[in-house]
Amino acid sequence: MSDLAVPLESIRACLQGVIPSPLATCAADGTPNVTYLSIVQYVDRERVALSRQFFNKTRANLDANPRAQVRVVDPETLQDFVLDLSYLHTETEGPVFERMRANLDAVASQTGMGEAFRLRGVDVCRVTRSAAVGPAPAAPAPQPEDRAIARLDDFVRRVSQCPDYDDATRVALQALDDLFGFSHAILLVADERGDRLFAVGGNGYPAPSAGAEIAVGEGIIGIAAQRREVVCVPNLARSRAMRAAVRESVEDRGGRLPGREIPLPGLADAQSAAAVPLILRGRLTGALYLESDRPGRFGGHNERLLRIVGGHLATALALLAAERHDAPDAGAPAAAAAGASEPSAVPGTAPLAVTYYQADDSVFVDGEYLVKGVPGRILWRLLGEHARHGRTAFTNRELRLDESLGLPAGADNLEARLLVLRRRLDAAGCGIGLRRTGRGRLELAVEGAAQLTEVPTTGPMRAAHESR
Repeated sequence: MSDLAVPLESIRACLQGVIPSPLATCAADGTPNVTYLSIVQYVDRERVALSRQFFNKTRANLDANPRAQVRVVDPETLQDFVLDLSYLHTETEGPVFERMRANLDAVASQTGMGEAFRLRGVDVCRVTRSAAVGPAPAAPAPQPEDRAIARLDDFVRRVSQCPDYDDATRVALQALDDLFGFSHAILLVADERGDRLFAVGGNGYPAPSAGAEIAVGEGIIGIAAQRREVVCVPNLARSRAMRAAVRESVEDRGGRLPGREIPLPGLADAQSAAAVPLILRGRLTGALYLESDRPGRFGGHNERLLRIVGGHLATALALLAAERHDAPDAGAPAAAAAGASEPSAVPGTAPLAVTYYQADDSVFVDGEYLVKGVPGRILWRLLGEHARHGRTAFTNRELRLDESLGLPAGADNLEARLLVLRRRLDAAGCGIGLRRTGRGRLELAVEGAAQLTEVPTTGPMRAAHESR
């Protein structure tokens, strides 16, 4: 029989692992044992799930005596609550297990401590009693449900009114800040193979994010993408310390940390984070990453909201990316429509040294890394046309039809690749610019002559380049 003086729904902020929870069990002979759990997770109105990682004594005690007590803490008010538990069973698969495993795997991937964080199972327990420890602080006024719905409605309306992909990414990130207070966010899109994510935009960070990449399965973002589940890490402080130790260990051993990469920006004092996969018809199309300087900002209390936001973003961006704005604007000059135009180089300026590496399609300008992958191939193609024919005007249509670029069938993320390229050029200030001049039309600007150097590859990528 349950005696829940404090309903579990009212303390869900305590049930997401922001603060480790001490769990007390007893052996068959009455010997007590106390250990700390990474996560006590809400299951329903009467049950919670305990993370089982490496506590052999706790496991033996629960098998012998299924009674236990756990103390959980509200991360904002620091109010303690005691839950008396009755052990029911252990799950090693299913939605409860997978949700907790995704969160722990994200921390493990972030820190490089996979074995230490590996989830062996979740112990599902019935809560027979719940009570506050000491006087409970005044509870905040509950937010009306219609207020949350109104904010979601406003978010959907703003994004739905965007005329193009570029505008939608900017408006969506700003709306997350305006409506929900998610002031630090990065939007990422899946590549053609679906094994990497690349950032197309961010909000709230001083450093630009466009072009940064994350492998699926790596870190919080990669785990969310791999599992197709919202991943919330309510307390980053512990994982950040362990991550620093792992990184220092790699460097001490002479290991090579990732290079030739655009770093993903992040809050130096981030306390919590969430990653939301963007799924359309069962296919991963991208991810949304959120950070906060408040612990517990993301968790079970807003996981459903994040899932709805991610679902709408996936649909809206896919529709905009699939639109074919290939025809030039009505009344556009014929020469511009065909791509013929005068060279844009500014006389008297120093030549730009542009180097293209076939191995990974990376482009360097005056020795500084700019971009790689599909955006790198696109830029190299535009610069080649500019150098050979003095062209500055191009169309989306010709890029889609150019087999040398190796775009996937349908090229439904061409807009995302062009957006990354434009934003990388804007951020670099390297003397090369690319701007939209109308529906399906682009204009290249080069401040000075460009000396183009192509470095061929002799490795496994050679065949791929010869086939293009």
